[in-house]
Amino acid sequence: MLPSWVYSLAEEVLEKSIEYPTVLGEAYKDIVEYYAEVLSNYGVHTTIHRVPDDYSRKYLDKSMNPDKPRYILIARIGSGEKVLQYNGHYDIVAPGSGWTVTEPFKPKKINNRIYGRGSTDMKGGLAAFTAAIAYLASTKELMDHIVEIAYVPDEEIGGLTGTGYLVNELGSRPDWVVIGEPSGLGTIWIGHKGGIWLDVIVKGKQAHGSTPWHGENAFEKMVYIAKYLIENVKPVIESRISRYEYDEEESKKATMVLGGKVSAPGSPNIVPGEVSFSIDRRLIVEEDLDQAEKELKKYIMEAASLAKARVEINVLTRLSPSFVSPDSKLINTLTEVVYGVLGFMPRKVVCTGGLDLHYYTEVGVEAISYGPGEPSQAHTVNEYIDLDSLYKSIDIYVELARKAFK
Repeated sequence: MLPSWVYSLAEEVLEKSIEYPTVLGEAYKDIVEYYAEVLSNYGVHTTIHRVPDDYSRKYLDKSMNPDKPRYILIARIGSGEKVLQYNGHYDIVAPGSGWTVTEPFKPKKINNRIYGRGSTDMKGGLAAFTAAIAYLASTKELMDHIVEIAYVPDEEIGGLTGTGYLVNELGSRPDWVVIGEPSGLGTIWIGHKGGIWLDVIVKGKQAHGSTPWHGENAFEKMVYIAKYLIENVKPVIESRISRYEYDEEESKKATMVLGGKVSAPGSPNIVPGEVSFSIDRRLIVEEDLDQAEKELKKYIMEAASLAKARVEINVLTRLSPSFVSPDSKLINTLTEVVYGVLGFMPRKVVCTGGLDLHYYTEVGVEAISYGPGEPSQAHTVNEYIDLDSLYKSIDIYVELARKAFK
C-alpha cells in the first residue's frame, strides 16, 4: 500500500481532467497545462511540445479541427540510459446523448465509481500515471533509469498528431512502453490487429432510366464484384487463424467486411454511372500490412475484370498490426508485478481494436498496453471507472518503475 495521499491525488486529477472537454482539439492546451502544474508541485520535470500547425493540417481532415493546436507533454524523473515510458491519450470521443447519472463533463462519484466522459478511456490511466510518478519523485528514490510519461492527443482519430508525431518527428525511442488504455487489470494487451480501409469506386456510364441501353450500370457491376469477393475471397482471408490468444476467440481470424459505406448518385430514374463500396480488412498479427494491401487490390482487380468493370481503389486507412512476444522481458516483468500486487497471473492477449502501440513497434520499441478500467466502458453513455481498479494500477505502475530493466 502506498500513502493515502497518492490515491487521493489520482482521484483529484481524474475528476479535474474529466471537466476538460478534450474532443478534437478542444481544451488541449488547458489540460496539458493542468497536468504540468500538478507534476511541478512534486518536482517532476516537464516539457510541452506544440505540434506544428502545418503538420496537423497535413494529416487531419476538416472534420478533425486541424486548425486547433495540438500539444504533447513529457514528464520525466530519474537518470540513466534506459527509459520506461508510460503513454496515454487525453483526447476523448464526443459524449453523445442519453447520459442519466451525470453530465458528461461533470464527474460524479457514486459507490466507489467515478462517472464522466473519459473516466475509463483513458483519463483514468493518465491519473494513475500522474500519481505514480508524483509519488516516485516525492520519495527521491535513486533509479538507474528514466521513468517518463507521454501525455498525447488524438489517439481517437488515429494518433498521427499525437504518438505518431512523438515517435516519428520528435524521435522518441524509449526501451519499454506501457500505454494505459483500459485493458482491465487482469489483461495485458501484447499487441493489436492491423487494418486496411478502402473504397472501391466502380465506373459506368450514366444515362436516363427510360433508355438504359445508352448507359452502363455501375451498380450492377458493383454487385458482381462484391458477390465475387464475398464468395471467393472472404473465405480465404477468414481461414487465417492466429496462434496467439485474442480478446475474443472469434478475433483470432483475419476478417473482411464489405459495404460499411456505400454511395450512389441517388435518383431512381437514372442508370448509375458511378457507385462505390467500402472494405474493412482486419489483419492478425502474423500478417504483413503491405502484403495484405497488395493481395486485396489484386483480388478486387480480378473481380473487376470478370465484371468487365472499370474501378478505382482509394485507400482510406492503413494500420499495422502490433505485437510483442509474450515471453519478452517487459511482459515477464509486468506479469511478475501484477501477480505480486493482485495475487493472480494476468492474461496476455492481442487487442481486437487498434491502439497507438504500432507507432512504437514499427520502429523496434517494445510496447504493450495495460491500464485501469474495463474495455466495455470505453465510448459508452454513463462511462465510469472503478476506483479500486484505479488505485491498484498505481501500485502496479510504481512497482514496475522500480523493477524495470532489472
